[in-house]
Amino acid sequence: GRASVKVTPRMRTNSGDTCTAAALQHQGIVLQPSFMVGTHLAAGALVEVLTDHRYLELDVFAVYPSRKLLAPKVRLLIDFLVEAFRVKRWPE
Repeated sequence: GRASVKVTPRMRTNSGDTCTAAALQHQGIVLQPSFMVGTHLAAGALVEVLTDHRYLELDVFAVYPSRKLLAPKVRLLIDFLVEAFRVKRWPE
């Protein structure tokens, strides 16, 4: 059955890199997107836990004030990001 556990964190951060570094130093478990930890998983430096629990995929949005005033280099960046995120290019 299901169990509920209250966890009191010893560390809090909003930095994905800091979370990954802590996990690599055996400081606990982290919830990270696969593109941030895929190479560490593939190398065996990190292992997946709680594999039966999956989170929903999240969308990424580009927000800008007006299409009329959008600089060409910003449009290029948005087009690049759309293509880059269309297909996963990182280890799962």
